[in-house]
Amino acid sequence: MEEKKVNYWKWAFFVLVGILFISGCYLATKVTSQTKEQTNVAKVSDKNSKQKYTSVDVTLDKKQANATINYYLRKNQKKGKIKYRFLVDKSAIMMGTTKILGKNVSFTLYTKPTLDKNGNILLKVKSVAIGSLNAPAGFILKYVKNNYDLGKVAIIDPKAKTITLDLNQLTKKQDVLVKGTKLDLVNDEFKFNVKVPLK
Repeated sequence: MEEKKVNYWKWAFFVLVGILFISGCYLATKVTSQTKEQTNVAKVSDKNSKQKYTSVDVTLDKKQANATINYYLRKNQKKGKIKYRFLVDKSAIMMGTTKILGKNVSFTLYTKPTLDKNGNILLKVKSVAIGSLNAPAGFILKYVKNNYDLGKVAIIDPKAKTITLDLNQLTKKQDVLVKGTKLDLVNDEFKFNVKVPLK
């Protein structure tokens, strides 16, 4: 009987294929599995992706508050018949122009600003001037409410002699939510909570 000769090359080939297969499985497992840190980041990321907004507290001085509010007012009143702007100084002043009987007429409302329960700016009208003529606040507010479309930004209540600036309507196109938390004219400090969309 002939003794079978062992083919070492054949065995070496199968051992090499086995080593490559086991190494490939090991590498595939390591590449596709996550470390503890990666798992934690994924969990936090999933939790944050369920949030719709992130919240930021913003503090402004009078100059910054005037610029910010007037920027949004201009954006929201492009097509309106009445143009107005807002100025915070020793009191809050709303100034504007409109056409009455074909003539441009300027008006000024002197107000005391506070925040309502929703964090919107509530302007309590102290006096109204049309040109250089003082006018009754309730009458003028009723006239403006009945004859001009101010949109949802400025809500007029002639009986209470108030105008509410709805901050969320000002920033609606950007889907930003704004809530006033402090209005301090004396110390020149205006604080707002701004919620910015995450998506």
